[in-house]
Amino acid sequence: MIVSSRRPTYAEVDLVAVRENVARMHSFAQTRSNARVRIGAVVKADAYGHGATRVASAASMGGAEIFFVATLDEAIALREHLEQAPIVLLGEPDPSFLGETIRNRITPTIHSARTLVSMIEEVEGLSERDRARYEPSLHLEVETGLHRLGSEVSEVLVVAEAARAARIGVTGVYSHLARADEGEEGDESVLAQVACLQDAYQRVVGVLDQRPLLHLANTAGLVNYPQTGFDLVRVGIGMYGYGAHELGVRPVLRLVSRVTRLHQLTEAGGVSYGHRRWFPAGTPIATIPIGYADGVRRGLFEAGAQVLIRGQRHRLAGVVAMDHVMVAVDDPSVAVGDEVVLIGAQGSEFIGADELATRLSTISYEILTGISDRVPRRYRD
Repeated sequence: MIVSSRRPTYAEVDLVAVRENVARMHSFAQTRSNARVRIGAVVKADAYGHGATRVASAASMGGAEIFFVATLDEAIALREHLEQAPIVLLGEPDPSFLGETIRNRITPTIHSARTLVSMIEEVEGLSERDRARYEPSLHLEVETGLHRLGSEVSEVLVVAEAARAARIGVTGVYSHLARADEGEEGDESVLAQVACLQDAYQRVVGVLDQRPLLHLANTAGLVNYPQTGFDLVRVGIGMYGYGAHELGVRPVLRLVSRVTRLHQLTEAGGVSYGHRRWFPAGTPIATIPIGYADGVRRGLFEAGAQVLIRGQRHRLAGVVAMDHVMVAVDDPSVAVGDEVVLIGAQGSEFIGADELATRLSTISYEILTGISDRVPRRYRD
């Protein structure tokens, strides 16, 4: 990721908001789910584009105790900054990397007995001193309805039994909700997943004779089905300020640039590639140095997207180019150098990632993770 830039385009990340969002969600979970519930921060995909190491530190200050990532590279990079906190890999690493996983004290999810055999071989190759130092452990994911990576209950029990025999800690059992954000339409699916996971968990406890962490709820699960909090809630999108407005979370990221050119059309015509919209002569056009290579989706022009300049909304004047967007300016006071906000607040106006997502028929996750590494992140703490 670029840490500085010679153009006036950046993403501003409010770490105070991260801390407060985590704390708010934790407080809600303690009240509605379980007084002893723990918080796990989902910081995969570079913390949804916000910067994993800085976000993880802020989340820890807000009460997060465990950190979840998607890839081994993400886990190892995070371990360099979090020396002690548990880091859980939401999936299996390739068996050839299990040794590296263990030595970095990363907890993988193990889905199959075959992969567990490879893990056992790595563990058995450790000295007793290293075994005590690395504390090899794993999580088990139960297939309850998402049909992505989880294991059927029979396979989960085989892995649990073999892990116990090999003295590898089973520290968590979990699943992923498929329809927690759909309101009443998702009720039947959620309740079925809850029942399936609870049944599997009790059977795992019987095999292990101990109680690993049970976790299921994501942000939508916590908000809509707080009974799914169990021992730990995995907060993802809510930590970044979306999907949990009822809990008072606030968006963490502003995507910002500046007006670098301002000119008037000398005659009626179109702007940007394809001239897809016509403007009368004299229309002021502002050019802004940010484009689809930075994560501003090309389809936003057709979707009627706007930006904020001087606290007012201005509509895109033409299709998004690789490095620039052009805006038809309605306010005659706009000048070169003015701040432009593509995501976030300016004055009394606000454009959220969820607004852009709605225009593009997608979700806020895709908007946030789509902000490219070419955009420097600036942190406020």
